[in-house]
Amino acid sequence: MIPRTTRPPGDTAAHFPREIAAAITLPAACAALVAPGADRLPRAAAIAVLTACGALAPRVAIIAFLAARDRPDPRNVTGFDPFSDPTPPALRGLGPSPDRARLRVAGDRCAEAWQRWRADDLTADTATGAAGALATASWCSWALGSVARAQTRAQYALETRADDPLAALVLRSVRAGSGPRWGRR
Repeated sequence: MIPRTTRPPGDTAAHFPREIAAAITLPAACAALVAPGADRLPRAAAIAVLTACGALAPRVAIIAFLAARDRPDPRNVTGFDPFSDPTPPALRGLGPSPDRARLRVAGDRCAEAWQRWRADDLTADTATGAAGALATASWCSWALGSVARAQTRAQYALETRADDPLAALVLRSVRAGSGPRWGRR
C-alpha cells in the first residue's frame, strides 16, 4: 500500500488553520503582553498578539495567564480546551484580584496591536485577530473596573468584526452593570 501524502477531506487540521496558528503563537503573545519595558510593541510582537487572538480559545488562555497572581512563565502557557477545561474564573471577574499594572500594560498592548493592524494593515488573520486583540483589551479594562474604556474597546472590536464573542460578552457585562468581583470564587 502506498502511504497518503495528502490530508483526507475531513481532516480538522486542514480546516482550522487559524486555531492552529493561534495555539502556536500563544506563548509568544503572552510574553509580548507582559514583557518589561518597550514603550512600543515591536511589529513581530504585534503580529504574535494578533495571531494568538485570532481564535477564542487562546484568548481565554491569555486571560487566565494575565489574571494569574503567581505570574506564570509565558513559555509554559497552554491552550484552553473548551471541551475539557473549566472556564477560568477570571473570565467572569472571580478569584484573586489580578495585578492591576500587569492587566493595564497587557490591555494597552492588545489595543496597540489592533491600532497597528489598522494603520499598517498587518496580515495576521486580518479582522478576526484584530478584533480579538481589542476584545482582550476590553476585557482587561473591564477587569480593572474601567467601564468606559471597556465599552469603547468592545464597541470598536465589534465594528471590526461584528460576531466577536468576547467583545460581545464584555459589552453585555458593561451594559448590565456587571463588574468583576475579585476575591470571590
